[in-house]
Amino acid sequence: MRVWLMFMFMLVVGVPSVQSEQPQVEIVKMPAQLDTRYFDPERPPRDRPPLTGPEEAVSAGDFLSDASVSGQVLQIDATHAKGTINRIKVTLQLNITTWLPNNPRKRTVEHEEGHRQILEYYYRNAEVIARRSAEPYFGKTIDLSGADLRNALSAAIDKIAEEITNEYKRQMSVETTQDRYDAITEHSQKEIPVPDAVAQALKETYPEPAKPAVALVDHPAYLAWKNFAPGAKVVYAARYWNLAGPTNFMAGPITSRKAYQLRVINADGVRLWFSQAPTDRYGRPMPPNEWEETIAAKYDSTVDPLANQSRSAQLLTIFHQAGNLAMGVQPHTGQIEAGEDTIEVNGARIATHWESVTYEYDASMWPTFKNCRLVIKLWTSDAVPTGLVRKTEERTCPPGRDQLARVMVETYLQSFEGFTPVASK
Repeated sequence: MRVWLMFMFMLVVGVPSVQSEQPQVEIVKMPAQLDTRYFDPERPPRDRPPLTGPEEAVSAGDFLSDASVSGQVLQIDATHAKGTINRIKVTLQLNITTWLPNNPRKRTVEHEEGHRQILEYYYRNAEVIARRSAEPYFGKTIDLSGADLRNALSAAIDKIAEEITNEYKRQMSVETTQDRYDAITEHSQKEIPVPDAVAQALKETYPEPAKPAVALVDHPAYLAWKNFAPGAKVVYAARYWNLAGPTNFMAGPITSRKAYQLRVINADGVRLWFSQAPTDRYGRPMPPNEWEETIAAKYDSTVDPLANQSRSAQLLTIFHQAGNLAMGVQPHTGQIEAGEDTIEVNGARIATHWESVTYEYDASMWPTFKNCRLVIKLWTSDAVPTGLVRKTEERTCPPGRDQLARVMVETYLQSFEGFTPVASK
């Protein structure tokens, strides 16, 4: 089985007259997007990557890197100027598509799950790699010459954006680990537990660098399960809302379901059983992907990209998203609206705390979303494992564009087992 990778970049040229108030090098890391597609081995779809050797399935991992570079120009004379790079923004995305034959063998599904884990392991450190690739270019001075100095700056920035992307691609050399994983498992033919094979492949090809001793802190994801007993389970559903009128939305079919069940909890951490099931066009669940996840009770907060981010930045990536509407939004620096609300789930009334943030899109990077806005609203409760009760993402754009004027996606708590949420008063 081979993993197919794609690395992309987008160039946007800006020539501001004053220094931007945005961070010098800004890295926006979007949540990994997972998809599973099934195919008839006798009639495979044209867009499925080819299989080789004994392969029955394939995983495609697309590491997307959109580099936005801005420069400031000091003109010397009619044909000469000096340009200075004064802002770099890199938006990262990982899209994983697992291609499985209809009615796949359990061993095949488990093997592809190992490839997914390797991709996400590499993506865990993507923000550090992207920043390391971009920072050497910040403040760089470029000598420009020619009759059209703006075009000369554009060409220079084009080259820088490409170099940043190429360096990011070079350091995200996941294929070496994937090939080693296939060799260890003999393309799923060898009887070896997938977690052991993944760990061995990573150890041999992606060794962890030595780290100085640091003070560990409670892991938020561990705390979200700390007060629950084994067997507690939450099921989340994702769906689009379709515009049925100028102001009214109508719920569409469920696009996916995700479930977490607590297996073991102790002072060292928790073990969760995770299940993800895509649905067909009618909202009916398809065969799920399942695996076990382990969360340590303590962790080094300095390696967590969310640790030093504002709450508004965290809202863009916290919890699994139903959609991907947040690509291209600008950092939010204003006030976060908040309040209390009660949400009913299967007859149980759950007291929640909600937060709402409005984001504007970076029109220089995403001109198609100029004057559009994104509102993310999050409802949470300590009475629910993971803390999530509901999340909505709603994008509104001026009418008459190619994209929809309004679109909303939602992730919500569909059911729970093994615990009783605290009722609202």
